[in-house]
Amino acid sequence: MPHQDIYEVLYTEPAARDRDRLDPVRRASLDKAVEILARDPYTKLSRPIGAGEQDREVRLTAQIVAEYMVSRGRLLLVVLRIFDDADILLVDD
Repeated sequence: MPHQDIYEVLYTEPAARDRDRLDPVRRASLDKAVEILARDPYTKLSRPIGAGEQDREVRLTAQIVAEYMVSRGRLLLVVLRIFDDADILLVDD
């Protein structure tokens, strides 16, 4: 499947809300990771979810996992799962 130079990045409303709630440091990291992903949404670090290759998942940062869809030059971030070390019940020693 041919890839273009950069994909247009879109967010679902829930993913955009989660993105907008991030503190400035984590938001900057997310934005940088999404910029990299927009150049190669089929990166070897991502994996398909579901039956086709277009629905994918990737760990963008140490604390953010994204589910996204690739279609017709667009990268749609559907779900952002954001982890916070402050909410861990049992911390590994």
